[in-house]
Parts: sequence; structure tokens; C-alpha cells
Amino acid sequence: MKIAIIGYYGHNNLGDELNLLEMLKLIQKQYPSADITVFSGGLACLYYDVEYNLVLADRMSLTEYRKTLNTFDLVIIGGGGLIFLGANYFDFLQDGLKVPYIFSRVGIDDRIVSPSVTKELKQILSKAYDVTVRTSFDKELCLKHLGIDCNVVPEAIWNYEAEPFPLPYGGKKILTSINAYGAKFASRIKNALMNVNIPHTNFTISMQDTSKDFYYNILSTPERRVILPESVSLHKKASLLVSMDLVISSRLHAGLVAISHGIPAIMVKSTPKVQFLLAELGLNEFFIDNNISSEFIEYVLVKNLKPRLTEIARNLKELARAPIIPL
Repeated sequence: MKIAIIGYYGHNNLGDELNLLEMLKLIQKQYPSADITVFSGGLACLYYDVEYNLVLADRMSLTEYRKTLNTFDLVIIGGGGLIFLGANYFDFLQDGLKVPYIFSRVGIDDRIVSPSVTKELKQILSKAYDVTVRTSFDKELCLKHLGIDCNVVPEAIWNYEAEPFPLPYGGKKILTSINAYGAKFASRIKNALMNVNIPHTNFTISMQDTSKDFYYNILSTPERRVILPESVSLHKKASLLVSMDLVISSRLHAGLVAISHGIPAIMVKSTPKVQFLLAELGLNEFFIDNNISSEFIEYVLVKNLKPRLTEIARNLKELARAPIIPL
């Protein structure tokens, strides 16, 4: 079987690339001899070799793209937050595509809702062989704006297992990862960290290697922080993340990977998907929409949350093991 996967891949985004790796494992479990090609919507900027075929779709014309996709047996769109109700990125799925396609474990973003776009998306998703979304809140948006009822299946990244490594630093270990969407919290996080009375070391990584991410990570951490170089592998970044006692982030997958390994995550308001994640997991108290205090950070550091988070992760991992391709 020839399978095409389309998503936000090839951009050196830690969460999306780890999610893709777990998607590939699930597909190969179903179809061990599957021939899989991943299409990137933008210029690839990976610093490492990958074990999958990566094609840069942005270098193709629309006609060429459809012609290429028609050589496959199945097209998978997902995972990640790919459905924006203010813009249609799936015109290649309209006229001229002859092969079946599915939307797999996607997120829906309603910050902008365009009636003309939702009309187009409704037509596209209605013709899909299968549609699944990653949270019940995405399901509500899908039904509300597109009139499509779909199943909820957690992202494959829940199955990812990182190996923590011993760090030569004393006290508690706190990692901060902030992007532009959480920019307004940068100085607040820095001030809170500077006033935490529990001995600790601050760390930071960029979930996606862009100058903006690096900039906001620096703004949100005290001067004495440990910075993981951007050129390390996905697995090295993940290993650092799961070696923490606490993660503070505006990045969905930073919080998800932490929680999936039993590590508490304080998530600051950025895009709706962050709040969707915590609400889905029953962890609303860790969502910050205004100010973050040193007292709250200390509270999370001393409270034994691992049993609760481990049980949540166990349930989500079991659900995330569902086949990518509908049986």
C-alpha cells in the first residue's frame, strides 16, 4: 500500500516530528510493507536525517500536486492543529483528487471563522473516508461549524517514550518553552522564576528552531539558565524535557510530552489548543490566563502529582494506540 501523509512536517518542530514518528509506527504495525511518503507544506529545515521520504509540496503546482497524490492508495491529513476555520489549506483535496483521504486526529482552530471557508471545509471533510479529532472540544467545533460529527482519538505522540538523563545540577529542575503566542507572559514567568524560594535550576529549549522562539525563551528565563543548543536531535530535546520536575510552556506538545511522562506542566494562554488539552485531561488548574506567581510554581513543585498524571497518561496512551487507518 502506498500512503501519503500531509501535515506540518519538515519544519524541525519537536512536537509534530515526534507525533509523526509515532504515526508511522502505528501505520507500519497495520501495514508492515507500507510505502509511506510525507509531504511538507513548506521548505524543510531539519538538522538531521529522517527515515521517511520527505517531499516538498510547496515546490509543486496544484495540478502537479494532485497528480502526484493520485499515484497513492490513501492520503492521510494529520495530525496536529491543521484545520483553521479562517483559511482553507486543502484546495488540493477538491477537484481532481481521485484517491480516498482521511483527516486523522486533527485540531480545529476557531480564532477566525469565515463562512466561505467553513463552507469549503465542510465539503472537503464530508467527502473524507474518515475524520477524527484530538479532543472533545475540537469535536464540538467540528459539529458546530462544519456540521460533521466525528470520533475523538488522542494524538499518536502520547505513545512516545523519552529516556531522561541525569543532569549535573542541584535542586528542582524547571524548563520553560515559550513561543510568540505566549509572548505576553515572558516577563511574568521570568519574574516568578526569580522569586521561587525552592532551590532550582532553570532550563529552556526551543520546540521549533526559529529566532522568535529563541527570543521569547530568553525573555522568559532568568539570566542563569541552561540553554539546550538548537542543533541537537529530537530525542535529545525530548530527553531534556522529561528530565524536569516542572515544565512551563505555551507550546501544546511541550506540555503533552511532560504530562505523558508524569511531569506537571503549567500551560499559559496562547492558542485555544492549549486550554483544550488541559480541559480534556481534567487539569484546568494548571492553565494560566492572566498572571503566574512564584507561589503557584512552588506549590506545583512540592505537590506529588506524579500518580495522578501517570494515570491520565496511561489512559491516553491506551486510546492513542488505536489504528491510524480505519479498519
